[in-house]
Amino acid sequence: MVLLNKKKFRLTSPMPPSVNHYLGYRAVPKKKKGRTVYIVVPYLTKEARDYKEMFSKYAIKQVKEQGWDIEKTRNRHYYMDCVYYFPRIDMDEQNYPKCMSDALNGIAYIDDNFILTRTNRIYYDKKNPRIELEISEVDYMGIFDNEKELIEFENKCKTCTRHKRNCSILKKAKEGRIQEEIDESKNCNKFSRIKKER
Repeated sequence: MVLLNKKKFRLTSPMPPSVNHYLGYRAVPKKKKGRTVYIVVPYLTKEARDYKEMFSKYAIKQVKEQGWDIEKTRNRHYYMDCVYYFPRIDMDEQNYPKCMSDALNGIAYIDDNFILTRTNRIYYDKKNPRIELEISEVDYMGIFDNEKELIEFENKCKTCTRHKRNCSILKKAKEGRIQEEIDESKNCNKFSRIKKER
């Protein structure tokens, strides 16, 4: 059994715009039934656009230098572990990952809906505020706690009559979907062993 070698991707970001400075809102006139109504439309602020452009260029360069393969992030969860170096103690770390995560979308990972952001530590550095981040694959795979557990389940699936008929239970389990066909011990109650030919 060959288990995956989990590669890590490391970046250092300047302090991104907080969620309070990420989006702006404007009222846009719209004709409705002969009269003008205003709808509120969000837009990316200049500060957020500038940050995303700068950080994206840096990340593209780092992808090449570190040999990071974005394709491996397809349909898999990854951690984004962050260490914050704030210039002041009154800053809230939960306000900063959004713009940074969006800037890396399509560069460090296929889609940020598979990214689990974690704060590992907070320091204060007035002279060099930044965020050091590390992107790495999670240990779990779908509903399975680790790759070994998945491989064991998959091997048992291959001996089931449903496997040859493209059973969807394994596919859904790999996607992390909870199903009544799989119990808490991760045994499939639809399992029916292939009978050996005589």
